[in-house]
Amino acid sequence: MRTRAALFRAPGEPLEVREIELEEPGAGEVLVRMAAVGICGTDLHMVKGEWQRPTPMVLGHEGAGIVETVGDGVEGLATGDRVVLSWAPSCHACSDCRRGRPAACLTLQRAIGAGTLLGGRTGMSLDGEIVYRGTATGALSERVVLLAEQALPLDSDIPLEQAALLGCAALTGVGAVLHAARPRPGASVLVVGAGGVGQFVVQGARIAGAKTIVAVDPLEARREQALTLGATQAVAPDELGEALRSLTPDGVDIALDAVGAPETTKLALRWTRNGGTAVIVGLPAAGAKLELDPAEFNRREKFLTGSMYGSEDPAVALPLLVEHVRAGRLELGLLVGPSYGLDEINEAMEASLAGAAGRVLVTP
Repeated sequence: MRTRAALFRAPGEPLEVREIELEEPGAGEVLVRMAAVGICGTDLHMVKGEWQRPTPMVLGHEGAGIVETVGDGVEGLATGDRVVLSWAPSCHACSDCRRGRPAACLTLQRAIGAGTLLGGRTGMSLDGEIVYRGTATGALSERVVLLAEQALPLDSDIPLEQAALLGCAALTGVGAVLHAARPRPGASVLVVGAGGVGQFVVQGARIAGAKTIVAVDPLEARREQALTLGATQAVAPDELGEALRSLTPDGVDIALDAVGAPETTKLALRWTRNGGTAVIVGLPAAGAKLELDPAEFNRREKFLTGSMYGSEDPAVALPLLVEHVRAGRLELGLLVGPSYGLDEINEAMEASLAGAAGRVLVTP
């Protein structure tokens, strides 16, 4: 079959919308008609040239849509089902997948690096040339064929434009708090970076019962939005020291770096109290190195850890998020930013690079 998709070829070059060849779904696969795709920081790493992957590539992995066709052997999904995409299917063989952490699967990580599906093929081409997939998905397309495990049923009437955010930003941000940081009720929490993932980290801290939630971000619109979502204070980077010395002079119990750059991780660790925990949530540019002072760990007994995709199996975590939405604890609508058609993909990328307060969406 043929479908229109946005092709990324090289940093600095505009993405190009072309009609590509898409293989029909095989055994264990589904065809999904995309309704909305969020522009994630992972996509921006590619656009900025901070990661190297094979091209041409269809970026995009955070999205929601409707199943149009199911392949042989697929159970639990049917034509017409509303689904949220997950980029982390299980190989069912490695120790990480067996312990319920498919995002850490080495087979998956190799597939992501190679620009393929988990099984090693892309199933997409243009004029005989292989077209690769961003984050083992390639969702910036009108239609996409995926492993059935990558299409998580959405047993809810949540609008698909909002549900798209559940597939990555919400699973990552809320999950990092609830499943990795695990703050106690009444804890103090610092959120470094109030972009798409950071706004969900703020909400995760509120859901967990944190008493003090400080968000730090250079963009005023993001700070204002963080306050509406549960931050008790939102400050610019040059205001952080004064704010924390006033609120928690010994540092915060939990600090989460939603950016992932070495300088933001150092900031999070700097303001973590003795015996507290800092969590790296965002992904750094390739080759980035983090300088650490051993005294932070032996003398001050701090903990530094990371969280990938919310530190939980997406199939387990998604229903929990949906319950939080239904109960009014998790806000999605306020986090939907400007929306663009597939033909406006370059405008969508520019808006995301500029730091739009809400998640930039593409609606193929």
